[in-house]
Amino acid sequence: VYTLQNDAKYQEMIAERTKNWESERIALMDTILMKMAICELLNFPSIPVKVTINEYLELSKDYSTPKSNSFINGILDKILGDLKKTNTIKKIGRGLIEE
Repeated sequence: VYTLQNDAKYQEMIAERTKNWESERIALMDTILMKMAICELLNFPSIPVKVTINEYLELSKDYSTPKSNSFINGILDKILGDLKKTNTIKKIGRGLIEE
């Protein structure tokens, strides 16, 4: 539900980091996986960041293109860096961010 409610926001986060890419060149599955990962990073405080990233990279290996894994990893890494800088990610318990 969170992913759908915040679809435009998550799309903007991805678009800001893929300005050199024509949108039609980005596989739809890659966009969906990145939106789901962003949603999990922001809305599920008990899930560690590393678990979220690894989970969606593994899904990309099974459901998207051969190069999607590297592409998604790069974009999510940029997004994660910006979220950390702005203190936007709030993790608790087992989900705490490791420095």
